[in-house]
Amino acid sequence: MKFPLIKNTTFGTKLLTFALLLIFGLVFSSVLGVFVLMINGGTITDLKNLQIIQTLSQVVGFLIPAVVYVMLVYEKPFNYLGFNKIPLWSLLGIVAMFTIIPFLSMVTDWNNSISFPESMSAIEEQMRSLQASSEEVIKLLIGQGSLFSSLIIIAALAAISEELLFRSVIQKALIKIFKNAHVAIIVTAFVFSAFHMDFFGFFPRFILGIMLGYMFWMSGSIFPSMLMHFVNNATIVIIHYLNTRGFSDIDVEHFGSTDNVLVIILSLITTVAIYITCNRFSKRQDCNNSLNF
Repeated sequence: MKFPLIKNTTFGTKLLTFALLLIFGLVFSSVLGVFVLMINGGTITDLKNLQIIQTLSQVVGFLIPAVVYVMLVYEKPFNYLGFNKIPLWSLLGIVAMFTIIPFLSMVTDWNNSISFPESMSAIEEQMRSLQASSEEVIKLLIGQGSLFSSLIIIAALAAISEELLFRSVIQKALIKIFKNAHVAIIVTAFVFSAFHMDFFGFFPRFILGIMLGYMFWMSGSIFPSMLMHFVNNATIVIIHYLNTRGFSDIDVEHFGSTDNVLVIILSLITTVAIYITCNRFSKRQDCNNSLNF
């Protein structure tokens, strides 16, 4: 098979193609979810239905549109997606994912404490209801499912599909539009967090999106940001799994957020890891070669 499948596409045509594929993927994944419920019976809270629907959401809604789009309009699709060699220094990003947890917990506490004006109380109530529903889905998947299935659906699939969509496709498109990688990374992180429909978890997810975006931009490979995304989600899954089985009682959402010394120390370690990463990036001569739109 020779790529691209569609020849001589303009930038506007590429954007339209991507938008149509993404909309189709999101709508079709929802339709398939309804069929799953009709065929299997039961409700969306049944473990089997929930696992299938979550998988369809990631694969059909995010992964397939991103991969098909790149295959349609780019000569070297897998190269464009960022399937390139992992620079060893980029693995410091994984260290940063652990050391930034207390700071993110502190941001989470602040984000969750935001109160809307009285005139917007109905909107706040609806947003908190969406947050509770999302949390309930995660608890059901982890509480009723195996650790392996939870890691695959919540950590691995999310890391692969969301990074390919938001970093490999959307971020690179925005770099072309804004002519500024920093603006593109920040806007992509905003869209990434907004897509999760969780205002009271928006800011910590926004910060994670920025970290993932810079890692992809600096490394020229999608694998480091995928690994970072996986580590973040897998850590949450494992801790929740151990908690539900009575092996631990770690409060992952507030871990270290009340210990100012811990927050400062681990934030400094995170800063050093990021500095080393940026320093290595500055020495790369080909860092933008794989990121041209």
